Amino acid sequence: MQLDNPLWHYVSAVYSHSGVENVCLQAQALGLQVNSLLLCIWLAHQQQQYDPSAYLHIDQQWRDPLLKPVRTLRYWLRERKESDPELLTCYESMKQTELEMERVDIAQLWEASLKTPKLEQQDFSSLALMNMSAYVSSVKIKNHDACQHCCRSLVDLLS
Repeated sequence: MQLDNPLWHYVSAVYSHSGVENVCLQAQALGLQVNSLLLCIWLAHQQQQYDPSAYLHIDQQWRDPLLKPVRTLRYWLRERKESDPELLTCYESMKQTELEMERVDIAQLWEASLKTPKLEQQDFSSLALMNMSAYVSSVKIKNHDACQHCCRSLVDLLS
C-alpha cells in the first residue's frame, strides 16, 4: 500500500481551500464519505469515471468495520472532553488515529482508481458531478437533494 500517493496529495491540498472543509463536514453529516467525494472530483481531473463497484470492497473491509467505529468513538470523546478535560489527551490521540486511518482509506481508493480506464476528453465539472452522482446513488442516502447540493458546492469550490 502506498500511503504517499497523488490522491493523498490532492485531498491534502484541496481540503484547506476556503469553504471545502465546511461542505465536506455537511456531506459527512448526511452520511457521505468525504474521501469518496474528493476521489470523484480527482477522478474527473484525471478524466476517469467513478464506478461504485470498484470501491465497494473498501466499505466492506475497511470503512464499515474499522474506520466508522473509530470516528464514532472520536465524536463521543469530543462531546465528553468539554465536561471532563482529562479526556482531551485521549480525544487528540483518537483524532490522530482517525487521520491515519483516513490516509489508509485514501491509499486504498487510489489503488482501486489505477484500474479505471481514461475517458476521452470531457468537461471537468460535468464529469465530476456525474462521478459524485454515481457515488451518492450507490450509498442509498435518504436526503438526496441535500447530498446533490453538497456535490455541486464542492465542484464549484474546486473548479
